[in-house]
Amino acid sequence: MQANPFLGIAIHGVGAFSSASCYTPQKQTKLWSWEIYWITQASCAWLILPIAVAFLTIPDYLAVLRGCPGDAMLRSFLLGVIYGFGGLMFGLGIRYIGFSLNYAIAIGISAGLGTVVPLIWHPTDGFVWKVAEKFSNLPGQIVLAGIVLSLVGISFCGWAGALRERSGGDAPSRYSFRRGIPVAIMAGVLSSLFNFALIAGQPLADAASQLSASDLMKMNAIYPFSNGGAWVTNFVWCAILIGRNRSASEFLSLPGAKVGRLSFYYLMAFLSGAFWYFQFFFYGIGQAYIGKEYEFTSWALHMAMLILFSNVYGVVFQEWKNISRPTRWLLHGGMATIVVATLVIAYGNHLGQHWPN
Repeated sequence: MQANPFLGIAIHGVGAFSSASCYTPQKQTKLWSWEIYWITQASCAWLILPIAVAFLTIPDYLAVLRGCPGDAMLRSFLLGVIYGFGGLMFGLGIRYIGFSLNYAIAIGISAGLGTVVPLIWHPTDGFVWKVAEKFSNLPGQIVLAGIVLSLVGISFCGWAGALRERSGGDAPSRYSFRRGIPVAIMAGVLSSLFNFALIAGQPLADAASQLSASDLMKMNAIYPFSNGGAWVTNFVWCAILIGRNRSASEFLSLPGAKVGRLSFYYLMAFLSGAFWYFQFFFYGIGQAYIGKEYEFTSWALHMAMLILFSNVYGVVFQEWKNISRPTRWLLHGGMATIVVATLVIAYGNHLGQHWPN
């Protein structure tokens, strides 16, 4: 298919917006214990929808599985398992250093490692050393400048978030930066492995393509394995918490609430899970339009726009109300830098489509 980097970035934006939206339904499930809500939405995001959409969008998906090497499925699954630990540590980081700073550190590291490291080490092929190859010409250098700009924008947004949380009346004892910073760093490192899980599962997408799957839909063949691994990690952890907290009864009834509200809680959890899943449904489409030469930039684009839309939500929900003018300028500067970075990456991709080899 014909590459169209600007359309690809727009579709990545839809996926990032979906991802940024995935935590909003949680605000409506305050009577549920965290582990009940989390495993319910995770089952939708990482188990039910990936499997259902794979069978709906990939022709003869069972034939794809039969024709794909088993080690590719296993690698994607195991990397997804490790990514699941990253998600759990991300939640712990929020507890220690707050949402914004944790988000900026973890997503910033994930964006950098998930984009650049696969050009050095491939989960299937081992060391590939493609950094010089990808960034040696003018389009590659423009793309690299865009990636660096996106990381700068993410850092500005995180800095603004840290200033907001410190000036918003939170007691200093609420946070433990000594514990939280290492946790956030580890969350970012482990979260970047989701991109490795997708790369390791590429033979599944190739097999789907050989059996007439659309280039826009072929990555759906990977998600039952990459997402399924993450589901296993989260299921085990939530099962431990449910046993420890004796909260299993909340699957059937809400504490001190009418029975009729339980269906609404499940609806909110499934909606949250759908938002999370569809970020990668659109991720696959966006990556197809980015083009083969610089498709590795998809991860950086997705992470940067995730930060952008998360902060847009914060503005809409007045989480940035009454902040100081320097903090506001820092936030707006970071968001503007991310927008510029995505355009720079898009232009580099576009230029690369027509650059002589």
